[in-house]
Amino acid sequence: MSSSSEDEDTNLNTIPMENFPSDGDMSTWPGGQYIERDDFNWRKLLAENWLKDMGTYEEGVIHIIEKLPDGYCLFQRPRGTNPGLFDSFLFGHPSGRYYQSQTTFLPHFLSLVKNELDKCNCKPCEKMKTVQGTVVRGTRRAVQPTNNERRPTDAEGPDYWRILVMKLKDKKKLDEDIEQRFNIDWVLTHEWLSDYFMKLVLDPAYVPRRGELVLWVWQGLEDGCLMRNPETGLIEIFGNDNKWHGVPNWRAGVVTQTPEDEGHMVNIIETPDSPRGLSYSGFRVETLPDPLGNDKSYSVQYAYVPLRNIKPFNTWQLYLNGQERDDMHPSIENAMTVMSSWSVVHKFHIVGEWPNARIHCKGIFIGAELLAVHDTVRLRPHGFHHDQLKAGTVSEVTEVMVIEKIALCLTGCVDDDKEQLAEHFTALISGKIFTTNPSRITEEGPFKATNPVPSTTEAATGPIPLTTEEATATFRQVGMSDYGPWYRMANGRTCNISPHFIIGRCYEPLAAELMFGTHALGYDVSGVMEGRAYSSQVDARMAGDNTWFWGDCRVETLGLTEINGVECGLTAAQRETPRKWQAIIKMSHGEVSSALRGQAQIPASGGRPFKSSSSAPKGTSSRPKSGLAQVAQTSKLVSSGIGSAPETEDDSFGDATDDQVSGGFSGLGLGGGHSTREDSEEEDPFA
Repeated sequence: MSSSSEDEDTNLNTIPMENFPSDGDMSTWPGGQYIERDDFNWRKLLAENWLKDMGTYEEGVIHIIEKLPDGYCLFQRPRGTNPGLFDSFLFGHPSGRYYQSQTTFLPHFLSLVKNELDKCNCKPCEKMKTVQGTVVRGTRRAVQPTNNERRPTDAEGPDYWRILVMKLKDKKKLDEDIEQRFNIDWVLTHEWLSDYFMKLVLDPAYVPRRGELVLWVWQGLEDGCLMRNPETGLIEIFGNDNKWHGVPNWRAGVVTQTPEDEGHMVNIIETPDSPRGLSYSGFRVETLPDPLGNDKSYSVQYAYVPLRNIKPFNTWQLYLNGQERDDMHPSIENAMTVMSSWSVVHKFHIVGEWPNARIHCKGIFIGAELLAVHDTVRLRPHGFHHDQLKAGTVSEVTEVMVIEKIALCLTGCVDDDKEQLAEHFTALISGKIFTTNPSRITEEGPFKATNPVPSTTEAATGPIPLTTEEATATFRQVGMSDYGPWYRMANGRTCNISPHFIIGRCYEPLAAELMFGTHALGYDVSGVMEGRAYSSQVDARMAGDNTWFWGDCRVETLGLTEINGVECGLTAAQRETPRKWQAIIKMSHGEVSSALRGQAQIPASGGRPFKSSSSAPKGTSSRPKSGLAQVAQTSKLVSSGIGSAPETEDDSFGDATDDQVSGGFSGLGLGGGHSTREDSEEEDPFA
């Protein structure tokens, strides 16, 4: 809080503080009876003692620092023995402890401005080192206790994931919703994602979703349609002039906007008749750049196109069959590079029993598609092996799962200062399994029925399929009985599978007929498995023999730096000033103070420019405070609007041995390391 005396004194030398580091943490600020206090005298004494320490103090001039180090604020509280008197407390130290005088804070302040924080011997730093046995280096904050609860932090605020692991160890059991009030990604995306996944169950399965990869035709279908040319055997454009116009120029792109107007299944083959145009009735698709390269210029090549111009990328073999590799657009290979990847979306609840935990999520990206709770997904054929692709002996797809839960599993959680939060990470998709092949019910495998042999009468009639009413209640998609009849597997119990078992979403039968001309469930098995094999060979982000890459979020997995014309990801300009955004978030929660306004870089209503002085410390300069020019972009920040995910695994049901994973996400502290385990067919005891 600045005093008006700063504007009244003409002999005042104000020292800017923007170029100096700070370990201040606003999350340690108190509430209750504490109120902000004028810090003019503190800033004046700190400046004088700083300049005296450097030997540059100038008599006759009032020296003052522009503001306290970022994250620090002076408060006052009524004295318990005499409420008429107020005691001062400076909060902001990452340990949660406070300073009661400028003298006790001076050693820490000098350590900050000299960038020698590891040498600081103030009482809060000494306590922190003693309790945790760690050393503070630079501006990185170590793990320390705050108000009897450990609050590890990093440059962007509280390290919420490590806090949860610590809480799990302390309490032995954990079952709570995830709330990260000072995580910029969580704040900007949590409510939007909650609404998005709530509405998603109402959309047909065939409709492309945000963040998904698709095949798309930029132009050329305005006066024609896609058909298979009987002479060439290729899917070409058949014009309204009854002539063939060759193979369309297919691209791979990422869906960044979906229609505002309500769509219909007929849009698969016809352009919607909307008076508002494609910007409302179409999909915005941006050409996918190289996820591993630095050139992201393809992202600016976008268009609003109708659904008839879009096909699921999993079906690339159906539409690109017969084309030479050199004739394909480079974005096709870019999309193939990320086919063997996944990342979870919208982590909302954690359940655990030390040392294991599960973080429940609303969705997961697997390769090209986004899968959500309540989706019906097709499972790869039992006993599948890549050699079957070459021999053309791949079995039919007969099993589907109705997803009930999606979880990121942490096994062997680690409560120390390591980068890793656990020894092993994996994703599990849980749900009930159904099949169109009744003989599969008793075959050996993870979904085999375990009930006793039925009576003679039951054995004579065989397994009983779902009735039409049961199928309607079980499957979200309309008309699923057209694929059937359907039979329950594993005695109807919930089963766990890992992502490599999933081929993709199960579309409505009529939609599949319109798009692919077939009711078969395995129309894209070859394309999906070939794409994953290619990805595991060329994605350099997979270490060693790993065959899967786990991305922090969809943005990282696809290597995007811009979505809808807005910078995104870890390199976005908005991430260069984390403390600024922490202050903005606090103000959005209703907290108002001049310290927060300064930290948020919101200019004051008045005041004159800062003066410069030869006595200012070397390396500093006097300049006016900057305004909040980009605050309008807050609602557009999409850096992690679509999720996060884990590290390495080899979780299988015996026949799947090609599912090792590399990658990880900084938000969960997943760095290197590799471990293996097998998925359990049953729920963990704590889930």
